[in-house]
Amino acid sequence: METKICTKCNKDLPLTEYYTIRNKNTKDYTYSYCKKCHYSKMTKHTSKKWRKENPKRWSEDVVKATKAMFERHREGVYLIVSTKGLYIGQTDKYEHRIQQHKHSKFKGNLKHKGAKVLFSTLLVEESDPVKRRKLEKKYIQLLRPALNIAANPDWEREKRVGGGYIKKS
Repeated sequence: METKICTKCNKDLPLTEYYTIRNKNTKDYTYSYCKKCHYSKMTKHTSKKWRKENPKRWSEDVVKATKAMFERHREGVYLIVSTKGLYIGQTDKYEHRIQQHKHSKFKGNLKHKGAKVLFSTLLVEESDPVKRRKLEKKYIQLLRPALNIAANPDWEREKRVGGGYIKKS
């Protein structure tokens, strides 16, 4: 059994106690320090210590990452297909809003209504919030989604047609 001396703890350990990187283009590379030393060097407490020592840089990085995340978000009217029917909504942060619908602690989520999200899609991309609201109402009237009943109190629950509700006459 091959052994190696750890450069950090100076113990002679078998090669199974070291991480090995396998690469197609180069030979296998085995770290010079053991798994235990690697863990103590590269884990959460190390990053926690770094954040404590560099609070300004850490907060700048958090702000930068948050801005980048929200810049990736799309705006528009979306459709969700679930186990209980359709849902139509509008948002300025599409990906974030879809995650809210899937999250069990969010009060307006689809799980709260007893549904599971099967598929979601962005129907129309619009940047103007007023146009988004009008488009949302248009699609709700057109498709009559079953899960938009809270947004349409004048629809009756008893008269179901095609997964939606018919307007009271």
